[in-house]
Amino acid sequence: MKNKLDKRIVKVGYSDITVHLTTPNFKKDNMSDCYGQYLQRENKIEIQPELEKIDEANVLLHEVLHAIAYISGETTDGGRLNESTSEEAVVNNFANHLIQVFRDNNWLLSYFINNLLDKTNK
Repeated sequence: MKNKLDKRIVKVGYSDITVHLTTPNFKKDNMSDCYGQYLQRENKIEIQPELEKIDEANVLLHEVLHAIAYISGETTDGGRLNESTSEEAVVNNFANHLIQVFRDNNWLLSYFINNLLDKTNK
């Protein structure tokens, strides 16, 4: 049975990005050295299936951060993350730290949800 994450849509800026659970393909070098990848030309995030829940959450956040970096223009020539090693280091550090913040402060996500979805805007 596929995870409830498979085929979900993540909206990032103007893009609707579909999440796919995808087994690595070693012939194509598809995710053979990582748990996930963001494919900007396909508006797709691929994540290996059967990861532990915390790893899956971290990978999804990591790939969403790649999408944000790309869509914001920071990965293009002249952008602050135009070097792939710089982009990977920043995205990896931010994803790992954010996941830890959410894990250590379990009230924080519901706080954000409640305040972002509050229609009264007070």
